[in-house]
Amino acid sequence: MKGIVTGLLMLLGTATALAAAPAGIPPPPPGMFAPPGRSISHVAGDLYRANNGGWFVAFLVTRDGIVLVDTLSVDFAKWLKAQLAERFPGKPVKYVIMSHSHWDHAEGGAVFADTATFIGQENMLRNMDGRYPALPGDIVDRNDDGLLDVAEFEQPFLDRLWYCGATRGSVTSKDRNGDGRATPAEFFADIVKPDIVYADRMTLRVGGKTIQLVFPGKNHANDGTAVLFTDERALFAVDFPADALVQGSMRSLPSACGPFDGHPMAEWIRSYRTLEALDFDLLLGGHGTVAFTRQDLVEGREFFEYLLREVDAAMRRGESLAQMRQSLRLDRYKDWAHYETLRIPNIEAAYHNLQTYK
Repeated sequence: MKGIVTGLLMLLGTATALAAAPAGIPPPPPGMFAPPGRSISHVAGDLYRANNGGWFVAFLVTRDGIVLVDTLSVDFAKWLKAQLAERFPGKPVKYVIMSHSHWDHAEGGAVFADTATFIGQENMLRNMDGRYPALPGDIVDRNDDGLLDVAEFEQPFLDRLWYCGATRGSVTSKDRNGDGRATPAEFFADIVKPDIVYADRMTLRVGGKTIQLVFPGKNHANDGTAVLFTDERALFAVDFPADALVQGSMRSLPSACGPFDGHPMAEWIRSYRTLEALDFDLLLGGHGTVAFTRQDLVEGREFFEYLLREVDAAMRRGESLAQMRQSLRLDRYKDWAHYETLRIPNIEAAYHNLQTYK
């Protein structure tokens, strides 16, 4: 499984990414991201997914209305609202569950604000309170000015093309005065703050259906919610355990930006175990073109544990990072996607993570 992806490239689809990429930047490798296009697909029972390229939302149709997880963007949300009205007349979106606060999954909620109550993990309020938010992909406030600057998004992208950071459009599209940066308020202008927040777990009952909201811990995000549709025995989770690198298989090395998005490796492992303990048959993602299983979760955790052990042992032997780049081959995972490109970044990320979180 690709499960442990950390810093995903925050783009709204390959076509958008190519249009926004700096001049002279080569396109992503073929098949790296899902192609553009929108559709709605049935999962099980009353559960569906809808996609915008390789970005997915989930929604459950109940007798009292629809429960939607994520909205992606203003344009997509408008399209989805029209589709839902046509396919399920008389059933408005009653709740929007927000998987986390990252803009490529959370924007567009205002489209449903006329009928919906918004729910999210309590850390979302911290990320949307006017301070520089916690972001993935090694996007951090490098100049400590409290603003979201183009360079802070674009430099990680240029350093590791298509794996980290984001293109400048993620900032300039929100920059009202054209100074190449956005205030947190500008950045979150198209994201609705949750009306209801929870800490660790929450049960939602709607139209005879039971839905469980679970905070796995700090991994790709620090405000994530995994959504367990109890009656359909399906778990929907976004960016953790699978990010935009995942298509038809979760056996894919993590992009390992940050390193590991500024959260301890032990916390990532704990997050895996939290999801593994839930009662489900299908694992659905905000990325990934097919349904996965609990075994995919297990394999992702095992990779993370293996990487931690290998790097920790090398550190204890007194190896330098330069030596580890050569000595740690991670051969057990040489058949996983992105092995050749991401073996060394994963070693580097684990090394710096273990140095920081001792």
